[in-house]
Amino acid sequence: MEDVMETLASEFGKMKGKFRIVSVSHLEELKEDISRSVQEAKIEETFYDRYLSFFQFRNPEELPNARNIIIISVPQGMTLVNFRYKGRDNRVIIPPTYIYSRIKNDCIRILSKVFNGSGYSYAGALLPYKLLVTRSGLGKYGRNNIIYVEGTGSFHRLQAFFTDYPFNTDNWQEKEVMENCKDCSACLEACPTKAILADRFLINAEKCLTYFNENEASLPDWINPQSHNALVGCMKCQLICPINRDFLHMKEAGEIFSEEETNSILKEVPLDSLPKYTLGKLKRLNIDEYYTIVSRNLALLIKRQE
Repeated sequence: MEDVMETLASEFGKMKGKFRIVSVSHLEELKEDISRSVQEAKIEETFYDRYLSFFQFRNPEELPNARNIIIISVPQGMTLVNFRYKGRDNRVIIPPTYIYSRIKNDCIRILSKVFNGSGYSYAGALLPYKLLVTRSGLGKYGRNNIIYVEGTGSFHRLQAFFTDYPFNTDNWQEKEVMENCKDCSACLEACPTKAILADRFLINAEKCLTYFNENEASLPDWINPQSHNALVGCMKCQLICPINRDFLHMKEAGEIFSEEETNSILKEVPLDSLPKYTLGKLKRLNIDEYYTIVSRNLALLIKRQE
């Protein structure tokens, strides 16, 4: 077992990643954590239905004898994407976490290498990663309800997998919040929609700008157009956070969209009618999944830069 732990540490270490092990015996506790927040009205039912209802707090069908969960954090910076429009370059941000394919595939490659021929296997986990990370001790909550991992701040991508490998380690613990947040209100003051609250470490998620710009519904009139800062999601609280000060340099070059491609996106040309090279760019950025709202958000960002 020590060899497997050491190999995983070595392989994930090549990605500058970290991991923890949690027993599947805690799945019911994870579920109760989420249910309790809904029952106590800390999470609105509409928000739960949209973002949290797909979680599966049980062993996957393809691995019914799973014993443990491997939760992984890999550094990931902001991705800068360029959209050419009216003769001008418009560089927009995609925050960490949205672009997941490469890191997910790298994790799968590592797990395949480690468990290949061992008689043990793994399977993807549809679980609340943020909650699982804090419960494993891999990271801590910030006041902005975002997870912070030592050495990368909030600039990381999380992944989780079930495995039937019998690890003798269980990192389960109580949730923790960062001590630094207790006397800091930087994110609270920077939040453009006042979704971060002073009296609890659980934001008003239904008021968060991310919630609105991931939603196809019309944006509320009370949101200031100047608040928009990312193609999806929001970076306001992360960019102002003192913990992230040393990680703001973590930027990755993304795709470049030509004038013609940008016009097609703004005109909401159906995804299946786009040229293959344009569709390929969207898929590599994993924003093909958000395509129905990308046009609106991009238009807002371009207007903001005019």
